[in-house]
Amino acid sequence: MAVSRGSRKIAKEKEILEFLTGVMRNEESKSSESTKAAELIGKHYGMFSDKSADKNAGDVVIVDDIPGGG
Repeated sequence: MAVSRGSRKIAKEKEILEFLTGVMRNEESKSSESTKAAELIGKHYGMFSDKSADKNAGDVVIVDDIPGGG
């Protein structure tokens, strides 16, 4: 298949997501291929980030619990 010049040269986000969704849902795909496609889709949507860590990022807490401290 010849690649035309211009906008068809690079896959767009929608095309990539459609391809990965097709691989993930294809019953004839290997389990590892389906899993990898699902992982890439999940990463795209930010499903695997630790939101609680992001929420507290940058906060500094100082605890003065030294006995007899002045």
